[in-house]
Amino acid sequence: MSSIHYHHLHSVRSSLVLSCPDDGLPAIIYWGAKLPEHTDTQALGLLHSKPAHGGTLDNHPPLSLVPEAGRGFLGAAGLEGQADRKHWAGQLQTQAISQPNPGTLICDARDPVSGLALNLTLTLDGATDVLCARGTLTNRGDSTFMLDRLGLSFPLPARADELMTFHGRWIQEFLTERKAWPKDRLVRENRRGRTSHDSFPGIIAGVPGFQETRGEVWGLHLAWSGNHQLVAEKTSLGERHIQLGEWFYPGEIALAPGDSYQTPEVIGTWSDQGLNGLSQGFHQYVRQQILAPEIGQKPRPVHLNTWEGIYFDHQPEQLKAMVREAAAVGVERFILDDGWFGKRDDDTSGLGDWFVDESKHPGGLGYLVDAVTQAGMEFGLWFEPEMVNADSDLYRAHPDWVLAVSGYDQPLGRHQYVLNLSRPEVSDYLFERLDNLLRTYDIRYIKWDMNRDLTQPGNAAGQASAHTQTLAVYALLARVRTAHPEVEIESCASGGGRVDMGILRHTQRVWTSDCIDALERQRMQRSFSYFFPPEINGSHISANPNHTTGRRHSLGFRLITALFGHMGLELDVVSMTAAEKAQTRELVDIYKRHRTLLHSGHTTRLDTADEALQAYGVVAADRSKALFAAATLALPKQMLLPPLQLSGLDSDRLYQLKLWLPPEAAGPSPAPSVLQAQRGGTFSGALLMQAGLQLPVLNPEAALLLELEARD
Repeated sequence: MSSIHYHHLHSVRSSLVLSCPDDGLPAIIYWGAKLPEHTDTQALGLLHSKPAHGGTLDNHPPLSLVPEAGRGFLGAAGLEGQADRKHWAGQLQTQAISQPNPGTLICDARDPVSGLALNLTLTLDGATDVLCARGTLTNRGDSTFMLDRLGLSFPLPARADELMTFHGRWIQEFLTERKAWPKDRLVRENRRGRTSHDSFPGIIAGVPGFQETRGEVWGLHLAWSGNHQLVAEKTSLGERHIQLGEWFYPGEIALAPGDSYQTPEVIGTWSDQGLNGLSQGFHQYVRQQILAPEIGQKPRPVHLNTWEGIYFDHQPEQLKAMVREAAAVGVERFILDDGWFGKRDDDTSGLGDWFVDESKHPGGLGYLVDAVTQAGMEFGLWFEPEMVNADSDLYRAHPDWVLAVSGYDQPLGRHQYVLNLSRPEVSDYLFERLDNLLRTYDIRYIKWDMNRDLTQPGNAAGQASAHTQTLAVYALLARVRTAHPEVEIESCASGGGRVDMGILRHTQRVWTSDCIDALERQRMQRSFSYFFPPEINGSHISANPNHTTGRRHSLGFRLITALFGHMGLELDVVSMTAAEKAQTRELVDIYKRHRTLLHSGHTTRLDTADEALQAYGVVAADRSKALFAAATLALPKQMLLPPLQLSGLDSDRLYQLKLWLPPEAAGPSPAPSVLQAQRGGTFSGALLMQAGLQLPVLNPEAALLLELEARD
């Protein structure tokens, strides 16, 4: 009879307890509120021991970190594959297990029959309560092992009976859906070769009715920028687990003897303070463990990106005028978007030819870079390194450099193919072009785009290679950052098609969506914030009407929406009226005054009594100040909005409250509200959180700001 050992990982507010049998793999038996450090974990194991049940196997099949079909687990197995049509239902056995510190567990297991070896490493971060787990499978057998799946499973208690999943589309990412945990299995799968617009690799489970400010919740995310599969399953025995892993094409991962495969990181956390507690843990983990340190040290500069202002129409005099007007409204980084290279007058040609088009920019980009830097701004430049147009010198010279399957037509996407970055000559060419331009010009920022899905991602041998392509993208990004550590990189993929914590290890900002319609962005940015902090959310003020939806919104609504992210402009600032420029400058100054708070504090979304009202803010870690926004997404159900209860303040402190209400936001009212007329006031944190404050009458699709500072 095998013996079972127990390991207790603990952090500042949570605990993770695992049972570790000698003849099997570790299994999570507890994940939740912190237990005393000297908890009797054997007693916990006894309390959770599973009895046998008639009509099933004599011994309860374990729901381990990697559930095994070979041990009788009949749900979603964590390890699937075969070697010469054998070893498809193995049994891994723990060889060694250690806990080098209170938050880390390392397990080494091996299947003596197949020769497969599995390393599992789990770390519960002591400062943020965030769990990071990954596995490495090594073939120590004599035959090639064809790996079909390696996913990690996280059991959750029966009370976690409601799920929040993420879906969407281009220009409408990060939509959420809430549902009861199904009776069998929910599967979210992505085969697009990038993170995707429609299946973000994250999921949240919680007690039914969990809200922003209350309820127990668990969140899990696969930090991977390629294909993936998420499974939320309830077995016939009543157990439930969420399993996350990469999705493979047939034959994609062939482990020859001695080869290894490492899973993407699974990053998760628990909160008993609703979705706010969950996101605050994720945010601090991203800031402390994932983002480059300089992101927290350097204020996030205000951007102007030229795309929606001029598209491909690059005219030097107009660009220099944009530079002057951008500087005048407070812009700090000027990014020249698509159209500066090759023969690139539209999206049908030029990709891959990363040489300045001197018919548009005589003598190169030096004149523009100089104008930008002399105006006190940084210069940024758009690239799409992974892509090539059929109508390009690069493709004509190297048609074999694209991902494709020989003998079949490769479908085009946006008139372009995908380059096979796993070929050294391809990544070397791209690095040389990027490196040359970064050394030639004072470029401090790259907008790195990726505008199509991967289809038929075959390498030169005709083998599926979506996995190696993702790793090659990471490697090229790392190579560029190593050579040019002063250059920041934004991950854009037709908007939010590549937003995940894997890409954030190599980039410093993401373009959340190609849609910067303020109404759509209000919705998207809320659910984006469940996993990601505001400073990495590229959020720009759009032109009017909006270029992707045709909607018209007031400048104030557009400005406030962009404020709660990494703020920028995406329009022709030259054509703005003097009044619009003055209002833009006013909110740019508000952003600059508050960006340290916005990009270091605790994001706090508020529960509201009317779904037409969305409210959220950021509270300083020491609760000395806060900035909240209240936005009407539609016409409220009642004439007066319900009182808004703030959150995250110190109950015992007094706060000076100020309102900033754009003129066009004020709804039909014969006079300002008393609070508005008095320009705010001084109130206790307790009153603001427990009683709330009456908002002014607002038009639909409008917003106001609430600034709070403690009066100590």
